[in-house]
Amino acid sequence: MPQFDFTEQENHALTEFLLQQSDSNVVGFLRIPALMNAVERGQAVFRKYGCAGCHGQDAKGGVPNPNSKTAQQVPDLLHVGDGYTKEELKARIVKGQREITAMDPKLPPPPLYMPAWGGIIGDAETDDLVAYLISLLPKGEDVGF
Repeated sequence: MPQFDFTEQENHALTEFLLQQSDSNVVGFLRIPALMNAVERGQAVFRKYGCAGCHGQDAKGGVPNPNSKTAQQVPDLLHVGDGYTKEELKARIVKGQREITAMDPKLPPPPLYMPAWGGIIGDAETDDLVAYLISLLPKGEDVGF
């Protein structure tokens, strides 16, 4: 975040303005983490570390990954709660996945991969991120993993 060299009065005015916004995303972002539940904190972690850059807004996918066997896109995360246990999902976040299966092995490998976040995202934040991702599973939907 750039330094804006606001005066104390300008800082106060900006804070007051943001707190009066009715957009739940703005107000939710400003909530004190201790007052947020694990899913809310996990959503903040998702935003903080730029997960949407690959997994799409609200983890809905759609980001192109040429030659990737997953429909040439980075997969969405809406169903990870059906395909992974919490421990498996945490391990995937911590260790990443460098090798992504290519549709055509004769072509260049997919350019995007899951980086290892171990040592970058702390344990508590990873637990919150897992809680958020598990919460995305559409209710009453079983995809058969």
